Amino acid sequence: MSNAIIDPREYGYGPAINIPRRGAVDFTGAGKIKSDYWHRGLPSEVVSRNHSQFPAIRFHPSDGVGMGVAFTECEYTEGIAMPAQSVYSQLPAQMQHVRSGLLVITWPGYQHLKWREELIFVHPNGSPLTVAHMAAQVACLWRRFYQKHSKDFRQSGIPLGTGQVSFNHLRLHQIYSNDGRIWQAEVSYVKPQ
Repeated sequence: MSNAIIDPREYGYGPAINIPRRGAVDFTGAGKIKSDYWHRGLPSEVVSRNHSQFPAIRFHPSDGVGMGVAFTECEYTEGIAMPAQSVYSQLPAQMQHVRSGLLVITWPGYQHLKWREELIFVHPNGSPLTVAHMAAQVACLWRRFYQKHSKDFRQSGIPLGTGQVSFNHLRLHQIYSNDGRIWQAEVSYVKPQ
């Protein structure tokens, strides 16, 4: 297995896999310090909040501290409470048939992009994704959006990029949908200091 970031659409969907981190010196790679350690306790803001309380798949930190899981942890299926739990276990019966949907990112200042990408819920063999692998998939899709479009900021909103809100400041709280077809991510960001 390479040192690439996990994209659940390219790997098996068994229990969380311990993937070695990238080749750079990574002081968090030993597992003693989480990658978002430096942001813990700093003020944050939630974007795309699930105000309507639509059905959701929630992502909680494994240590129970704070809200949401850093995307940088999600990419490696780390830091997530109940990582082997089926994504269907959190959804109502009428949504447990969903095999795929569209993840829509409506980050303030980037709505004009109308960005959407396929979000899968089951492996081709029919087994449902785990919570950890869904988190990894969402983080990978978000990274793709961030890398491709962070400079496409328009109007008022929250600019993404170096010196603004960077990818490692983002935390995944939940993905939610009212119909099982269109999904949004409730994400928070650590306010730049």
